[in-house]
Amino acid sequence: MSEMIDESVSVNLLSNHIKRSAAPSSLYWRGRRYTVSQMGMHHTIREGRVLYHLFSVTDGNTFFKLRFDSETLGWKLLEVTDGL
Repeated sequence: MSEMIDESVSVNLLSNHIKRSAAPSSLYWRGRRYTVSQMGMHHTIREGRVLYHLFSVTDGNTFFKLRFDSETLGWKLLEVTDGL
């Protein structure tokens, strides 16, 4: 079941300068750490002057939709799906 969240979260991001890539490696939400096992989609959208990076990731059981705000450098958890 999918649930809209829209909460600020902390995210660890792995950056690889050789591959020129960056991807979330873990996130902290409601006092719990989730280790990202796989990244699905990554795309960007622009709203006015703000560029957002959207990531779909999973820890193997739960799917998370994350948004990175390039202006504030903050992360939001937008949606959680329990995998069923």
